[in-house]
Amino acid sequence: MTTTAYGYGSILRVNLPDKKISVEEIPAHWKKMFIGGGGINDWLLWTHFLSVDPGIDPRSQDNVLIAGLGPLGATGLGLGSKMKWTFKGPAYGIFADSVSGGTVGSNLRWGGYDYLVITGRSKEPSYLWIDDDNIEIRDARHIWGKGVPETVSTIRNEVNDHEAAVACIGPAGENMVSYASIIVTPSRAAGRCGGGCVAGSKNLKAIAVRGTKGLPVYNPKEFLEISREVFRLIETDPVNDRRRKVGTLGAAEYYDKIGGNAYRNNQYSKIPEEKMKKLHPDWFTDHLKSADLACAPGCTFGCCNKYAIQGHESELARNYAGEKGDGPEYLSVATFGMGCDIPDMAAVAHFQRQCNFYGFDMAEIGGAIPFLMELWEKGIIDEKDTERWCGEPLHLNWGNAEAVEKIMSYVGYQKNRLGQILRDGMAKAAKIIMEEKDQPVEKYLLTGKAGSTLHEEIRPFPSWAINFATASRGCDHLKGINQLDKAFRKDVSMAWFGRPEAGEGFTPTLKGMAAAHAENYVAALNALGVCVFRTALNPMIIPFDVLCQAYTALTGTALTADELYAAGERIYNLEKAFNSRLGLRRKDDKLCQRWMEEPATWGPGKGMKVSDYFEPLLDEYYEYHGWDKKSSLQTRQKLEALDLADVAAVLAKEDALG
Repeated sequence: MTTTAYGYGSILRVNLPDKKISVEEIPAHWKKMFIGGGGINDWLLWTHFLSVDPGIDPRSQDNVLIAGLGPLGATGLGLGSKMKWTFKGPAYGIFADSVSGGTVGSNLRWGGYDYLVITGRSKEPSYLWIDDDNIEIRDARHIWGKGVPETVSTIRNEVNDHEAAVACIGPAGENMVSYASIIVTPSRAAGRCGGGCVAGSKNLKAIAVRGTKGLPVYNPKEFLEISREVFRLIETDPVNDRRRKVGTLGAAEYYDKIGGNAYRNNQYSKIPEEKMKKLHPDWFTDHLKSADLACAPGCTFGCCNKYAIQGHESELARNYAGEKGDGPEYLSVATFGMGCDIPDMAAVAHFQRQCNFYGFDMAEIGGAIPFLMELWEKGIIDEKDTERWCGEPLHLNWGNAEAVEKIMSYVGYQKNRLGQILRDGMAKAAKIIMEEKDQPVEKYLLTGKAGSTLHEEIRPFPSWAINFATASRGCDHLKGINQLDKAFRKDVSMAWFGRPEAGEGFTPTLKGMAAAHAENYVAALNALGVCVFRTALNPMIIPFDVLCQAYTALTGTALTADELYAAGERIYNLEKAFNSRLGLRRKDDKLCQRWMEEPATWGPGKGMKVSDYFEPLLDEYYEYHGWDKKSSLQTRQKLEALDLADVAAVLAKEDALG
């Protein structure tokens, strides 16, 4: 075995129409340039669209669905296994990727495959069964129309393995809802951008995997020692106990103190105290939590939760008595609890479960419903509209849990006109409603780049605002998750920039630079396949140097922290280049009217609005990236400095260089 084979598998290509299956080795220079994971995914996407018009409808059979896990994933390093799914996104029509935990990525790696590239469209509903070297495309007509839980159990019975890893779509994906997600066992979601829609457009119901080969490690003894050091470093984080207990729910508690929560479609920056108590993570752990849960193999932390509802815990709990599941997460609290004003943790947990049943992006469906509720509050839509759309009266008043349940069903199964209105997301729904009602409704949207949405207060946090406006896959909290101002990390700002201001809250200084740096940093982490919650949220605990040591012990190829960051920058520039080919320019890096012009209503950042600081920080952001400030386009000089001269040549032919 050659040195470069250590720590890596192969590329598995599946063409659905002719059922052609092939296996390729990963070129060594791809590993050097892009490391792996999201990086090599991006390169596979870029090369695919060199022979396919990038302007295609994302629901076209010419789109590609790519899944990949980076070299440190599925290794036992202790930093989880986060798989990237990459495609042209039907949700926003631009570059798209989504991250999932779960067991599929690890089993692919253990079966010898780092990347799965799926092209074409199957003539009939089908699923893919990957059992080490044995690969089959199987009939899925009998499970088409089924929800996610029944799909998983049926496939596991058919492959005679009740622990087989499964990634599948629900009714939303089958009906090609633009923001349909891919659900990965046990209950993780590749939620953003519409990967489930792409799978549905390919008549691909599921991917089931069993991998048993393991991974070749260059220096097993050294890798084990580094893994022990990683575990020791993780345990030095002072917030560990709290994060293990409450998981991402802790964000709701933290944001409540700093003015970071969004209430009633972000009309307000704080939820009333009596309602916050019912959505507090301690309420959940005291009344509903049944167990800790790790989202993927190789995680030593376990920040996810399991819940069980008996029926007496809260006002709405009786509706879900006997229900058990995984979750909830902060996003379900932010959207359904705060956005829809349903301060009931049992309902929040149930709605997250329903998102996974139908296969929805929780951010998008959970952003659309508060938008409708505000239109109802303002008198723009009423019972006559909902009866016309739904065939039955539907009251969209704040706190109406029954309405949330019904809307999910309408959209997932595309039952009626309201389901169709919401099929392509909030921004397009607003245009339809505006045409029907002849009233301006866009001012009630919570949208960032390309019409994407996330129900979170960003106005007092300038680096988050810039990230939401510029993120390559659309408005997003993960592409630049380690924004320092929301965490008040002056120490990290000093380490990275030699100045503390990037870690100072509620001020614009250095925030454009910080947003750009975070995008490169997170891209590098996603290339490695590790969990950003264990790395990016506290980068002083697990620095790049440690990750590079692990990579070197695994692969036998030396990697420095500077080289890793450069790879992240190269990866993010590739995503930018993809969008430039689609015609995106500075005018597309924007935020909705509410965030731009309406001031935050509570907290230390009360009165702040994004327009007060946006344009200068956008200049600073482009300057740090080395892009042209007027157009936002990359320059040939920048791309050549990143060894992407061939990318620059493509952009030059299409007049997409700055």
